[in-house]
Formats: sequence, structure tokens, C-alpha cells
Amino acid sequence: MSNTEELGARVFGARIRARRKYNGLTLNELAVRAGISRAALSKIERGEQDTSVSNAMALSRALGVDVGELLAAPEVVVTPSASIVAHSTYGAGTWRRDLPAPVENMEVVHYKLDPHCETASFSAHRSGARETFFVLAGAVEIVTIDRTTTLRAGDCAQAPGDVPHQLSNPGDGPAELMLIIV
Repeated sequence: MSNTEELGARVFGARIRARRKYNGLTLNELAVRAGISRAALSKIERGEQDTSVSNAMALSRALGVDVGELLAAPEVVVTPSASIVAHSTYGAGTWRRDLPAPVENMEVVHYKLDPHCETASFSAHRSGARETFFVLAGAVEIVTIDRTTTLRAGDCAQAPGDVPHQLSNPGDGPAELMLIIV
């Protein structure tokens, strides 16, 4: 195999192994479902053996995943810092950067809040939306209709996103957080 083929076999095998483990299947169980030998599957997962198109299709069906996901070339997409513009449309002393989302219907946002400032109130997101807050530095309060929840650096919280809310920094230093909305 050429270096490119070796890399492709290793990536394919790693994806098979990861999906198998995610599905809670043993090597033997997946081999039976896909109709290939356990030994061949073991070699495929280790990237030591190329596989045929029919085996790739059988493995994708057995794992419940599109074969294209298993065969796609590994890709790292870089967005230069200068392309991720910070804006302060959510209140004085607050800075928001909308980061590229890895999947559709997901928002990834980076916030910086000056000491003792708060964002304007955010409208509710679509019904069923969920938000994950991860505080990188300082302390952040999540203020909703009926409560205030305080998070400190390293804390992570999940909350419904379909109610009005806002963020505030109760501390004497700057606060920073990542927000993921799905």
C-alpha cells in the first residue's frame, strides 16, 4: 500500500472501531452482522488491511451509518481569528464572537464580559432548544425569569434555551464563557 492508501486504511479502521464501540458492539458481534470474518475485521480496524467496497457497505449497514462518513477524507477546517469578529450588540462591556458551528442547527458563541456588566436580555430560542454554558474565566450569572444561577471558571451548565434569559458578570474581574446552542 502507498502512504496515502495506508492513511486511508487507518482512518477507515479507526472510524469503524469508534462507531463499533459507540454502538456497544464487540468485534465478533460486528463481524457477524456485517458477514465478514472476525480476523478480517480486526485487521481492518487496525488499518492493516484494505477492504472491498462490498465489505465497506456491509460494515456501514451493520453500524447504521452512511458509508460516506466512514470513507470521507479527514478534514480540519481553520477559520482565521481575523474572520471571527467580536461585536458588542448585546450590551456595554460585553463582547460576542459567533464561531463557526460544526453541524447544522448549532450555534457556538464566545462571550467576554467586563466586570459588573450584563448582556441585554436574549429572546427565547426555538421550542426545545438547549444551551450549554462553559465558563472559561471569572464568574457568570445566568438570569432567567425565575432564578439566577452562578457559574465559576471550569463550571458547565445545561439549560433550556426556549425561555428569555441574560448573562451577567458579578465579579471584579473579566469573565469569559463558551455557549453552545442546539
